[in-house]
Amino acid sequence: MRTLTLIFAAVAVAALSAVGVVGYAQTATQPVPLQPQAAPATAKKPAAKPHQKSQAQQAPAAAAQPQQAAQPQPTVFDDHARQGNIVTCANVFGTLGRGLATNSNYTAQSQWDPKAGNSHSVQSLVALTPNDNPQNTAPQRAAGIVFAAPIGSSCEGNLVRVTPRAESCPTVAAELARLNGQNSALGDLATIALPNGAQVMLIPFGNACVAVTALRVAG
Repeated sequence: MRTLTLIFAAVAVAALSAVGVVGYAQTATQPVPLQPQAAPATAKKPAAKPHQKSQAQQAPAAAAQPQQAAQPQPTVFDDHARQGNIVTCANVFGTLGRGLATNSNYTAQSQWDPKAGNSHSVQSLVALTPNDNPQNTAPQRAAGIVFAAPIGSSCEGNLVRVTPRAESCPTVAAELARLNGQNSALGDLATIALPNGAQVMLIPFGNACVAVTALRVAG
């Protein structure tokens, strides 16, 4: 059941990636130095706030590989889970992180309880930059949050991604409608509920649109 749930999450983020709402770019080609407030286990560790530890790390460079059934390549989310001794939520956190950052240049800064990481929640702030920029225009940045928390012997997690789009909200809604999304409204904002469980809220910004995507996963 847990494996099926994680596969469901992967399918969900793949569908959203197709319209540029969840993931849209590739892993970074240039590493960024670690932030001074956190370092690998072999380096001298600065003082951390009680019940909180953070680390920023750039996604490692990786060549594109054809999709296969093999285990996914480790990401910074997997590294952070390992550094925080997070076991129960490692798979959910890693799956949501990979889904959020699909095809993206991204940097993730994670926080966890330094004394009992496996018993508490873990979250990551993620900065994303599209890799595919055929018109040589300024890249449209995006941002997201990945959150996971243990529930007994299992785990539940969420991702939220904020993606500005140059198109109008009706155009974005039409793209999502092709994924059999169900249109609704929250106040005066359009919302789309997709069959995979993801919810998208569209916020007009001038002639452009900001898509806020939320997805919940249990595993």
